[in-house]
Amino acid sequence: MKKLTALLIALGFAGVSHAATVTGTVEVDISENASNDYISTESIKLGIAGDSGVAFGSIKVKTNASDQFVLDEYSIGANLSDTASVSYGDQGDIFIGGGLEEVGANTIANPSDAGESVVLNISKLSVRGKFTDTDTDISDFDTIQAKYTQGVGSTTLGVSVDHTISTDDNIYAGSLAFAINDKANLTTVITQDASLTDEVAYESMVSIGSLSAYVDGDEADWSKNVGAGYKGTWKDLGYYVEANYNLDSEDVTQAMGVSVSF
Repeated sequence: MKKLTALLIALGFAGVSHAATVTGTVEVDISENASNDYISTESIKLGIAGDSGVAFGSIKVKTNASDQFVLDEYSIGANLSDTASVSYGDQGDIFIGGGLEEVGANTIANPSDAGESVVLNISKLSVRGKFTDTDTDISDFDTIQAKYTQGVGSTTLGVSVDHTISTDDNIYAGSLAFAINDKANLTTVITQDASLTDEVAYESMVSIGSLSAYVDGDEADWSKNVGAGYKGTWKDLGYYVEANYNLDSEDVTQAMGVSVSF
């Protein structure tokens, strides 16, 4: 059913492309799984913006473990003004995160983003309500997220919260991004999740041009992982290579990928 839905949406994008701007990316990612085997994941992302500047949408299909293309994400929305928009779909979350393309974000909290949601953006504030199951009750929400960002000179501050309605549990995140110069940036993310044994965790990353490196940990061990990655372009081809090193187990996790955008 998801394969059929993905095809129908893709055909819909093609059908309206004469009245809108369509952009896309074709990607191939190679990563190491839990069994230390290298696997490839192919994906196609499409974005659409109506000529009126109001309507927009997106779709992403990718290969699953059976090497079948399935619908991974989608969204449809409207720009309410120059600083406000609303969207609906299986569109990920707005919680502050970290990591590189594939590796990283090992210790910081990462609430589940699976499922349909509605997202409202008003200037620097974003609010997301995730539905429990849209097939049974579209008025029943599972989680509520909120995020606010504020720039102060060369520094950007961010805060976000994930609230589970049924249990009244909260997960918090804060971020601090500092522009060292026009090519170098330092970003630190700190999260707190009371459901974990080690509630507080962090990840700090420095980026210099196309090269990024990070260190992460939690309150039990403030230096658990280090990692680095390089992301660049060669003519029309985008690419990245990256690796994570666990300081305790001494395991290395690698990933790489290529992409073409249009």
